[in-house]
Amino acid sequence: MAKTIATVNTILPSGGVAIEYTSGDSLRDYDIILFDPGFPYGGRIDFSGGGSCMSIETTQRIQSAMKHWLTELDSALKAGKTLFIILNEREEDLGTNGSSMDKKQRMYRTFSINNYEVLSAKVSLRNTKGKHITVVDSAFKDLYDALKDITQYKGILEPEIGRKIYSAKDGASVGAVLTFESLPGRIVLLPHFDFNDCDEGSTEWSKKTLQISHAVISQLVALDAYLREGSDKTPQPQWLKTVPQPKVVENTDKTIADIDKKIDILLNEKKQKQEIRNTALEFSDLLYENGKRLETAIEKTLQLLGYEVVNYRAGDLEIDHIITSPSGLRMIGESEGKDSSAIDISKFRQLESNVNEDFEREGVDIPAKGILFGNGFRFAAPGERKDMFTSKCLVNAKRLGTALIKTIDLFQIAVHILDNPNDEDFKRICREVIENTTGEVVDFPFLAEKSISRTEK
Repeated sequence: MAKTIATVNTILPSGGVAIEYTSGDSLRDYDIILFDPGFPYGGRIDFSGGGSCMSIETTQRIQSAMKHWLTELDSALKAGKTLFIILNEREEDLGTNGSSMDKKQRMYRTFSINNYEVLSAKVSLRNTKGKHITVVDSAFKDLYDALKDITQYKGILEPEIGRKIYSAKDGASVGAVLTFESLPGRIVLLPHFDFNDCDEGSTEWSKKTLQISHAVISQLVALDAYLREGSDKTPQPQWLKTVPQPKVVENTDKTIADIDKKIDILLNEKKQKQEIRNTALEFSDLLYENGKRLETAIEKTLQLLGYEVVNYRAGDLEIDHIITSPSGLRMIGESEGKDSSAIDISKFRQLESNVNEDFEREGVDIPAKGILFGNGFRFAAPGERKDMFTSKCLVNAKRLGTALIKTIDLFQIAVHILDNPNDEDFKRICREVIENTTGEVVDFPFLAEKSISRTEK
């Protein structure tokens, strides 16, 4: 059976299954792992005195991803798999888990995050760049020959670890193989390369890039076999393919190719099913997210209910949700998530401003109804949460005629519609309850039996 390759945070244009760093996907389905530990781009907070840190949302995503990959990579080693780690630059970044006000200045609680903490093996890299790479272990020569046009080292291993396979001109280690007494798998540390840097400005991979990728895949498979069998066997050289072999090899190769096609079909089908699953799971953001992710989940749920939802941007005016009902009613929504407290009145200022500025727009003759979507106490289980909105929030809602909606209720609505997509009566009743509620928390009585938050106080 052909070896399956997963590429995490990187890509092989001619094959392999590309997995995003924050996807949460498993590595159990793959034989060979190619992993780039570089941090993906995320939102940042700029400090008034200079410098920056990851935003709270980005910090949470990166920390969650690092914990996930630490477990997955260790499991791969325990299963005897080969991990090819691309030695990207060592990043010492700042994350944040909250903030406070000090003398009218916001202060963020920050801590250091190192991208190589994703590996249980201690890899100490000193950042420095160079292109002169010497092959120390001849078993890895063909891989270097395949990559030499697109590779460079972005750091040297200090102190040296494992069996050196590549070095800089002065002998410093820029690539190594790590083996472990207690684990059957092994780690191969490789100088940096990234196919995303190839063919810039083109929508298709060039023939040369695809050839390089094919050669790299061939060598990863050969080196995996070589490392599994032990150092007494030399990896097959590229030219071996040009030497005539017995017909049984050719016939078996054809059979294997047919099996590979079937596997590809099944893998594509599996990928499609995983995408459907992941899309459905995004509605869980209604239970514990804030910021853009919460806004997106709210928007998707409103669309399931039959609302038209658009984001409006014009000059300084930004409205996250302009919601139009099939009945013609226009509403404007704002969302807020709180880590460990109820939703307060602070978001009303933005909501009221948006309603007024929207009303000033040409063609708008009636003020839109305001809706505040709240995800209070978002780090607590739904059944353990207290009142979602503060008493001041309720008073302000009555003053402005605003509807208050708990996003944990929206989650239950989303689940019902996903399970019963043709239940138009349910969608209509939900819309009527939302549109007829003013100055109060929207009560969806038909959710009572299956509520996930009946222990609210």
